[in-house]
Amino acid sequence: MTLRLTLMRPSVWALLLVCWGAGLWLPAANAASITIGVSASPMSIPFYVAERRGFFRDEGLDVVLVECPTGSVCLSQLLESKVRLATASDLPIMFRSFDSVPFKVLATFAASQDVKLIVRANAGIRSSKDLKGRQVAVARGTAGQYVLDLALLAAGLDPREVSTVALDTKRLDIAAANTQTEAFALFQPGANQMLKLLGPEAVVLPIPRLYSFSFNLVALAGQTAALDEDHVRVLRALARAVDAVRAEPDVAKSMLRERLNMDAAEIALLWPDYRFALGLNQSLIATLESTARWAIQEQLVKATAVPNYLDFIDIGPLKRVRPSAVTVVK
Repeated sequence: MTLRLTLMRPSVWALLLVCWGAGLWLPAANAASITIGVSASPMSIPFYVAERRGFFRDEGLDVVLVECPTGSVCLSQLLESKVRLATASDLPIMFRSFDSVPFKVLATFAASQDVKLIVRANAGIRSSKDLKGRQVAVARGTAGQYVLDLALLAAGLDPREVSTVALDTKRLDIAAANTQTEAFALFQPGANQMLKLLGPEAVVLPIPRLYSFSFNLVALAGQTAALDEDHVRVLRALARAVDAVRAEPDVAKSMLRERLNMDAAEIALLWPDYRFALGLNQSLIATLESTARWAIQEQLVKATAVPNYLDFIDIGPLKRVRPSAVTVVK
């Protein structure tokens, strides 16, 4: 039997090579389809890299990234079964741990210390201790409030010795215009927006680095062995992406400018605060426990007992991908 080969024109070969280089192959017909709720944040860059470079496709996955305005919204979509996986920071994870829908953290992929205490230059505030009796704008139940309380306690002040007013992070211009407010506790990108609004009137108050918040990949609990295998493949792709971000930061920053329509100067300002690494560390448990105690004390939740956060961690998939990255003791 004679096997006949059909030759393609050079232009077709050239197109195929361009598609291969740009990562534009269509997913295989039998690829596992997974929707991931991803916060529209620079810290989500490993997911953008994995998508752009075809790392998900290499694992036989047809991944659709569903962008959410915040990690809290992403987590809500997961718990409502609107997405298969979601990214969220530790505070939303802590708050939703008091709800009835069980979920599991599969891995931490980024961390940051980007909460800022911003004061007006003419307010005479030089340290956290000077905030006693002053008016501080903060969004209740956010990392801004948590860091503010920690900074005050570290300075020997009871947080109740500071007058706080509600901060609408979507209308920072209104807060900036209220001259009675002398300080602002904000996480990024709101902190940089406030610095721009206040201009030369703004000073970033030096505070101890008492809290580093993490970005995590979360799944619903009680899933099947087949879905667990999908989690392993997602983490393998994510591991490659994290390595690529660390090895080629300039490429990652360029991708962020395109994906989130961010200014290069803003990215350069934020980037030093970010740390990208795949892991499941005991520090995540400690952070969840301490923030839960704070939420109970501040009556941000109705519960009176801290959950067992080991019940919210699934070490299995990451142990198959990067065993040394798992330090959680179960």
